[in-house]
Amino acid sequence: MSLDLHQILFLLIGSIATIALLLACFGQHLFRNKHYYAKRVITPFEQKMFFRLNEAFPQYHVLAQVAFSALIDCNQFKLRSKFNRKVTDFVLLDKQLEVIAIIELDDPSHLGKEHIDAQRDEMLEQAGYQVYRYTDIPSCRDLRKDIAD
Repeated sequence: MSLDLHQILFLLIGSIATIALLLACFGQHLFRNKHYYAKRVITPFEQKMFFRLNEAFPQYHVLAQVAFSALIDCNQFKLRSKFNRKVTDFVLLDKQLEVIAIIELDDPSHLGKEHIDAQRDEMLEQAGYQVYRYTDIPSCRDLRKDIAD
């Protein structure tokens, strides 16, 4: 009877070892981990501003999360590295798709980073854009007053 128990134990250990070996060799194909996940384009706070901009300026197009590299360029490769991964919150375009304004919405994460924001604004202003910064969602009236038609 003990021989049968040893055979069962040997078979059980062999099966476990075989499964472990198969998982080690082919596990990544059986349990594919996602490397990429969808995420929201804009935060809920930015969504409110997006809708407010559309409400205040129905005659314009509102773009969200626009790369600086779509807005500015330069001849020096070293300077390009200063803006190549930066993104602006909103860009307001007229019917001819010309930039009317760049709008930045500063949430609490911007506190203490005012000098960085100023550098970003300087780059965009040097390229000829008007930048507007808000710490809260302004009214439609205030937006229209700030960003003249």
